[in-house]
Amino acid sequence: MSTDRTAPAATNPSRLSLLLKVARTMSPDLILAKSWSFLVKQASRPVRGLMAGGSSSYLDPDSAGGAPTPRLATIDFTAAAANADTLRALCALHLDHRFDLLGSGWVTVARGETAPGFGEYRYGPDPALPADWRAAIVAEHRRGNRRPAREILDLIDDPDWRPIDWQVDFRSGYRWEVSTWGRSIVYGHQPGIDVKLPWELARFQHAATLAQAHALAVQGLPGFPPPERLVAEFRHQVLDFLGANPPGWGVNWACAMDVGLRAANLLLGWDLFRAQGVRFDAAFEAELAAAARAHGQYVFRYIEWHETYRANHYLADLCGLAFVAAYLPEAEESKSWLGFAADELDAEILRQFTPDGGCFEASIAYHRLSAEMALYTAALLAGLGRPLSEAAQQRLAAALRFAAATTLPSGAMIQIGDTDSGRMVRAAPLCDPGPAGPVERELDPAELLAAGRGLFAVAPEGLPPAPAEAGFATALVEALAGGTRFAATAPALPALPAQPADSVPAGRVTRILPPDPTALDGLVPQAFADFGLYLWRGPRALIAVRCGPVGQNGRGGHAHNDQLAVEIEIDGVAWARDPGSYVYTSDLTARDRYRSVLAHFAPRRDAEEPARLLAPFRLEDCAEATALRFGPDFLGRHVGFGDPVWRRVAIENGAIVIEDSPGPAGETVIRRPEELAAAWGLTLPVSPGYGRLETRRG
Repeated sequence: MSTDRTAPAATNPSRLSLLLKVARTMSPDLILAKSWSFLVKQASRPVRGLMAGGSSSYLDPDSAGGAPTPRLATIDFTAAAANADTLRALCALHLDHRFDLLGSGWVTVARGETAPGFGEYRYGPDPALPADWRAAIVAEHRRGNRRPAREILDLIDDPDWRPIDWQVDFRSGYRWEVSTWGRSIVYGHQPGIDVKLPWELARFQHAATLAQAHALAVQGLPGFPPPERLVAEFRHQVLDFLGANPPGWGVNWACAMDVGLRAANLLLGWDLFRAQGVRFDAAFEAELAAAARAHGQYVFRYIEWHETYRANHYLADLCGLAFVAAYLPEAEESKSWLGFAADELDAEILRQFTPDGGCFEASIAYHRLSAEMALYTAALLAGLGRPLSEAAQQRLAAALRFAAATTLPSGAMIQIGDTDSGRMVRAAPLCDPGPAGPVERELDPAELLAAGRGLFAVAPEGLPPAPAEAGFATALVEALAGGTRFAATAPALPALPAQPADSVPAGRVTRILPPDPTALDGLVPQAFADFGLYLWRGPRALIAVRCGPVGQNGRGGHAHNDQLAVEIEIDGVAWARDPGSYVYTSDLTARDRYRSVLAHFAPRRDAEEPARLLAPFRLEDCAEATALRFGPDFLGRHVGFGDPVWRRVAIENGAIVIEDSPGPAGETVIRRPEELAAAWGLTLPVSPGYGRLETRRG
């Protein structure tokens, strides 16, 4: 079935005009790079098909040497009861195969469904599957994969089962072909499509929700379906995915990171049911073990290592390998993966987290993702008798301290750099009620902080008490670690070294006067100089200044033009707020708008960018932002515009004073957040999570 198709001409332009529209958003260098990548992938498709011939990419169900090995000997499910309302609502939706991921809204993910669309772009829908849906799915596979896929799908014994459409971007409706070799999958080639949506669903992070719902149903909490219904749903969803996604083929076998995270969640989900006494049939467990081994082989073969620029993808690969190796029956292959993953994880924690605990990618949201991956995998390895080195334990403790410090008093993360809402495990989904279903608090780091309490004997400095609804994250980490606790603590933050005094010319002054000046009392300075963030924290306010490296060893893949940008929250009100990221390849123009200096409360020189946006995931490393002093006040400088610009930030007499030099002389007094947004042109809608927009700023 062809998937390179648009909606009717009445709503969408021709494919050629779509491609031209995408091209107009790219630099010449990027157009050349994208064209070369597209040609290579297209050329490889027939070659790969010829090489595959009639052979199967599925592993024999007996190839793993038996069922997976349970790792959760004991786990306290009573903690899940505090999150029962969210779990109950999510469970009902997931049983109906409805998901809300990356801004999609709650949609049914199945053939024949009309996607909500991304702006003006809507593709499909594909026709609904016929009554013999197994034959229809299998017919889309390469010849060699048809028989084993059918055998897997035949294990689904629910006569009313409606398959999930795992290959679709369920926001735009665009669908990839499962007969395309995963490494040849093309994405970002038409506007509005986003490969992250099928990848996100296929990470199977909802497996933990189904398992907790089962535990609460067994406990007799009202509103949950019968426990056996939840066991069957998990089993059937796993078989549905395996039968519809042959190893190595289709969109869900394009990125090793997502393959690794999927393996971890599949195995954790299975183990969470097993820890409650659930016993699955041998045929299912044999297929799960074989699939886990196929996932491990794929990740190890296509591991995302780069001598200079490896980052969260490589960390995810290591975590996936560790989970696969830990759960597979012991064999030479799995033992080698486990040893490799354990050694490399220790080294990557020291490399990917700076000495002050920040993520080296210059992104706070990616810091949460990387810290989660490191934390859960470190717990698993500790439970296997392979604890982190003391140095890596200290660095992980520092990472948790950084996560706590960069949490606003209102409970949300500061959005420095990219936010893609990526997670490793959603052990305790934190949501607010919404009209169509729960709305995830995507900027809430409480689950990570609660998980950290399950691994460290002494909570890292500044770690707040875990809210009750996040308690299951603590329980899961404790269970994975098997009672092991890390004794290491985070080293003290170093003092900011004194810099030579600059001769700073007079410039523009912005004076912010909160309604209650006492809200600024009790502010304590904290400098995360390695990451490049300077904070004054108090019980009612937080003021943050961004000043530091662009991350990824100078590549800036997840950094924004935010040098010397200021964020301010007072009594739960955002006075100055980073707008987030919105989306990546589905709208490259919006991608650059959200990375632009004009989106941030930062020094300006007309509409000029202080660093070129070289590609969707690359920022020029030229600003050389430097903090000159920090304590009673902050003074920083960058040279992104060629000539130096300075910004001084101080708390003086119940006001926040920001001086920008050089600049037009004079002072602007701000008494409301709306006045600050108007004075600086901060009109871009805030994106509180990937693919999501708020209606107004402030």
